[in-house]
Amino acid sequence: MKLNIEMLEKMSNAFGPSGHELEVTQIVKEYVKNFADDVFNDRTGSLIFKIGNKGPKIMIAGHIDEVGFLVTGINERGYLTFHPIGGWWDQTLLTQRVLIKTQDSKKIKGVIVAPPPHVLGPEERKKVVTIDKMYIDVGCKNKEEVEALGIQIGDPIVPDSKFELITRKEIIKDSDGKKQEKDVTLAMGKAFDDRIGAFVITEVFRRIKEENISLPNQVFGVATVQEEIGLRGAKTAAQTIEPDVGFAMEVDISGDVPGVSKIKAPAEMSKGVSILAGDRSMIPNPRLRHFVLNVAKEIGVQFQHSVVMGGGTDAGVIHLTGSGCPSLVLGVPTRHIHSHNGILDLNDVEAAVTLLIEVLKRLDADTVASFTAI
Repeated sequence: MKLNIEMLEKMSNAFGPSGHELEVTQIVKEYVKNFADDVFNDRTGSLIFKIGNKGPKIMIAGHIDEVGFLVTGINERGYLTFHPIGGWWDQTLLTQRVLIKTQDSKKIKGVIVAPPPHVLGPEERKKVVTIDKMYIDVGCKNKEEVEALGIQIGDPIVPDSKFELITRKEIIKDSDGKKQEKDVTLAMGKAFDDRIGAFVITEVFRRIKEENISLPNQVFGVATVQEEIGLRGAKTAAQTIEPDVGFAMEVDISGDVPGVSKIKAPAEMSKGVSILAGDRSMIPNPRLRHFVLNVAKEIGVQFQHSVVMGGGTDAGVIHLTGSGCPSLVLGVPTRHIHSHNGILDLNDVEAAVTLLIEVLKRLDADTVASFTAI
């Protein structure tokens, strides 16, 4: 069964920095209502959709907020100052296009200012420009013109980047040393951290429904909010659900790019779904992790081991729910996260969907109990 690329495109292109996720939430709600037994939300804004009404409660979270910015000021010459929402590396920003969303939902285009090299002295060219020294140009000449567009302090901002598919040839040598080629389809766009995780969950629900898959549990898919600023939506959603097992579906940092150490980011794009041994927010339940690893080996899905000790995920709060909840992170390795343009391999997405469905089929009450038995 093919991935619903149209849905992935909608989710990637949608406007939704932390705290301003409503547009994305509505897209997901309209879609998953066709495959879920129940759809509701908590008061933080996380969307919860459910299949089944008996057996252990399995929570699968994918956050739908993206890194972005907030308008902090408008100067007399008509330029905007801004503050980051989530983690940005300043050097990715100069000359990049952005969208500012006004109170009446208009989206205003802008560009982050960068002076041309012709006006910079030798020493100025060597300096790193930090976000607090940057401005956004929306084409105006003064403050009054900016305000006439409807822009005001507190308006959210996201990268202006459009989803698209690109292809490459994968070259493989067989046992005789002969080269074989196959087409690989990649997705390029913004907000894969973590719309791709939420998309995987919607695909899992679609296939369970369309293929009439029987499960020994209750599955709660969650499109969580405000992950990038403190895992907030996952916390309230987990308190609402009180899960017995938790999964965070995430991007993983793809370590196959220049300047990234394989020690810090062992996963690679195009090598399958990653199964994390730990991150900054959580050490997974070892028996749950080994169970998932064994399922991956049993079904022959492509997977890889990973750790992300420089970041946390929704599982960081899910595993602390109630008296504790065995939890694990599954990832789709993605290049250039927290920037205007990420790249991922759709085969890795398919591997994540396949593995998660097969894991869910095996999570009966006895298996779930075995993760915490002493």
